[in-house]
Amino acid sequence: MRIPKRQASSLKSRAKTARCAAAVLAFALLAEPMDLALAQTIPDQEIVVAQNGPFRGFNPFAPLQRLFGGERRNKKQPKTQQRPKVSRPAGAPPKFESVPKDPDAGLIVVVGDRMARGVADGLKFMLADKPHIRVEPVTQDKAGFTGETPPDWATDVLSKIRGGDVKAVVVMIGQRDLSKTFPGDPPVEFMTEEWLETYRSKVNALVRVVRQEKKPLVWAGLPPTNNKLINADFTQLNSIYETAAADRRVRYVDIWDIFLAQDGSYSSFGPNVDGKNARLRTGDRIGFTWDGYRKVAFFVERELLRLLGSYGGLAFEGVEDDPNFIVLTGRTTSPEALLMGGEDERSMDPKSRAYRFFVQGEPLQPMRGRVDNPQMPEAVAVETDDVPVLDVPGLRGPLSEAPVAPKGVGTRISVTIRPPGQ
Repeated sequence: MRIPKRQASSLKSRAKTARCAAAVLAFALLAEPMDLALAQTIPDQEIVVAQNGPFRGFNPFAPLQRLFGGERRNKKQPKTQQRPKVSRPAGAPPKFESVPKDPDAGLIVVVGDRMARGVADGLKFMLADKPHIRVEPVTQDKAGFTGETPPDWATDVLSKIRGGDVKAVVVMIGQRDLSKTFPGDPPVEFMTEEWLETYRSKVNALVRVVRQEKKPLVWAGLPPTNNKLINADFTQLNSIYETAAADRRVRYVDIWDIFLAQDGSYSSFGPNVDGKNARLRTGDRIGFTWDGYRKVAFFVERELLRLLGSYGGLAFEGVEDDPNFIVLTGRTTSPEALLMGGEDERSMDPKSRAYRFFVQGEPLQPMRGRVDNPQMPEAVAVETDDVPVLDVPGLRGPLSEAPVAPKGVGTRISVTIRPPGQ
């Protein structure tokens, strides 16, 4: 039976197509083990296969796609939950460990507003490794000496002193007194003469209470800001604090220049206690960051060491005029007037020679006849042609007995005058 050429060609083409399909199917079946091995080497990838109707999930061309770099996609990585960063306020202290304090540990009381609380935190951080001393704040962040109902700072401090072994009192206050009035009818307006007198009386009352209890007091001044009006007010308040600190056991810590740039201008940055450049002031350019409070506490603690001598223990004590020099005698009293008789001010006569010499540093009056007497007569040189006869007290022998040089020749005579009896 003869088949037309066109029909024969069509049959050949179909047979060829069937053979190709069979070859592909056979290759797919043979390559399945290799596909499993390849899949094991790439555990984190997912092969995308075609979805073929009823044969959903089966793709005979998957081995070829894998072999010749077919389409792949990565598995979705699970999102790891990161811990939220806890932002610490600028003036808040970091977490730190403190050694257990002794039951009879001495107490340093820090009094004042928000700035005083920051200084108390700085002192706690610096004294964390000292079991024999602890720090306790008596502060109200938004309170000062002014306002309708200000705290009675003197009463609060007195109760704290009488209730524990207080070694010293530290005060930093005044930020919240800006633009505040004193109660009255009418109210006493800010920075008037009456306002300044009232403010000065409240400061002196606090100082008087501490001194009556015979406790040393360290008063930290207010810092500079970038506001000229605030700087003028702070300067006025600082002058009141400094005047109240005229007592020998009251120290005023002037921090104004400490927080200025080298050219004397305001700067929020500067060296911290470790000598590194850091931000010391907050965004309002009045308050302090943690580094700023640590810096204030550093200078406050230096004054405490000078007053207490390692907080009252028999240890080293810094010298007033040279903090780098150390006295090894274990002295715990004041290096000035206390050497003359203790705390009783009535027994000290400011007009006495000892007080003027030891406390005020006045030199003693010269005494006649001593070798260090600057008024002792010196040698006198005389040039003359004729030697007269002079009667000079204290002269050993008259000048007439001195050899006479010929006329016209100048004669130089050295006369030494000594006090009688020599």
